[in-house]
Amino acid sequence: MSQAPIDPASAQARIDAIQKRYREWTQLLPKLEAAQQDWQRGVEIMRELAQFYFEGEYMRYHEAIENGLAVNLHTEGEYSVMSEDALWNAFHEQHTLAWQRLRSAIAVLDSDAHANSQTASPQTQ
Repeated sequence: MSQAPIDPASAQARIDAIQKRYREWTQLLPKLEAAQQDWQRGVEIMRELAQFYFEGEYMRYHEAIENGLAVNLHTEGEYSVMSEDALWNAFHEQHTLAWQRLRSAIAVLDSDAHANSQTASPQTQ
């Protein structure tokens, strides 16, 4: 099948547009890499919070406070970790974000697999 000749002006416009998108990607990439490092740090933090909450330490302190243990639960503005729902909500938020990230990653990988299968030569299929 024969293709129409390429018009230099439209070719230049398309190449310039794709170059601009590539430039945008190169500027975004360090932010995405930093976000991945932040995500890993978040995982470490949540692991420690989960250990505190699920391995009995939270309940031990919670019961002691209810029985009169005098501790300062003042925070810098966030909910106290000893409130009923603060940590539970944090676990739910992490869970929700993890599923969003996973679905996003799968969508990228699925589209890559689809694109690669469409461009594979007949000998490799």
